[in-house]
Amino acid sequence: MTALGVLSVLTLLATMSLMAGGADLTLSTRLARERSAFYAAESALETTMEELVSGGGPVTEASFHAPWPAPGIAVRRWQDGEWACSRRICLIPDVGDADGEPATTVMLFDRSFGHSASPLLRGGYPLLQVLVTAQGGESRQTVVTEVAPVTCAPAITAAWAAAGPLDLTGDIRIVGAAALPALIAGGPVRFFDGAVIDGELAPVPRSPLPAEVLRILNPGGTLPRLEDLPEPSRAGNPEGLVWSRGDYSGPLDGKGIFIVHNPAFDPVKYEASKLAIEEGVPGEGYDPGYSHLDPSRQPARLEMISSGSFSGVIIADVVGSATAPFTLTGALVTLTRSALSLTASAPLRIIGSRVVIERSGRGALSVRVGFRPVTVASERLDECP
Repeated sequence: MTALGVLSVLTLLATMSLMAGGADLTLSTRLARERSAFYAAESALETTMEELVSGGGPVTEASFHAPWPAPGIAVRRWQDGEWACSRRICLIPDVGDADGEPATTVMLFDRSFGHSASPLLRGGYPLLQVLVTAQGGESRQTVVTEVAPVTCAPAITAAWAAAGPLDLTGDIRIVGAAALPALIAGGPVRFFDGAVIDGELAPVPRSPLPAEVLRILNPGGTLPRLEDLPEPSRAGNPEGLVWSRGDYSGPLDGKGIFIVHNPAFDPVKYEASKLAIEEGVPGEGYDPGYSHLDPSRQPARLEMISSGSFSGVIIADVVGSATAPFTLTGALVTLTRSALSLTASAPLRIIGSRVVIERSGRGALSVRVGFRPVTVASERLDECP
């Protein structure tokens, strides 16, 4: 009787263990499938973002300009292994008139900076809502994100805005544009051996331009930090918003905003330190703790030794040599307040263009709100937003 009792208890315990193990197995399998569905949806979102960033996807330039709403963007479906994926893209309606402008019927990314030619000083480009679904068997997951173009809208005032005096020598031509001077400088400008300008020359003595330019490097609220701007690719040409923290002499075929700036270089303190140490004249901006002789504080130099063309804005501490044919359409900004001498042994063209300056601030679509799981009824997934 004792043995039978013990066997009965052991049988009961074993049965309970099997039942509990089966329940745990079912639960862990379900969680694993849900996690797999989430990863599949995350992968589908990455695929969608690549599609948007490439520029050849469903979102066209018309999607970012009035009149809104833009033409409907077709739903896309594809198969990725065992997962059936779909994506939906739409503008977010401005139901509550958040910007106080009844004509704006969609939510706009706040862009309260830039020049008067920027699209809507308060507001800017519409936000896109991207909803991606992945389904495999009975497992289904949906993620949603909001994206907007990364914009900088630099407030550039001339084809070449120089913070200090200029000596230009050789085959250099600077061309202004409508309501855009060819050249402004923070000191005297001299031309030698064929260097010319086509447009207005507007010297501005001791311009506060360097500080202003350094401020426009910060893309407002479009990036969490200026430091997030990537270095230019070593393998290709600069494109988009890129920042070389040191000297650059690589290829220059590209478009966007290209920054060549040593973050330890302060053009105002550098010049003040130079005057104080070399001439014994402490002036505005002088900081005893800042020495222009410090190797780590030297300006970053842009060397134009590769032929090509760039469309957009180039901001450089110093422009060094120009030994290959190069054309910049948009604007050039040099930050150094010290006298800058540039000799071009090959044709150098700087052609001002407000349209190109404005366009240069448009970067790739960037995730503005981190994607998050969405739990909604299946029928709601066919509606956007």
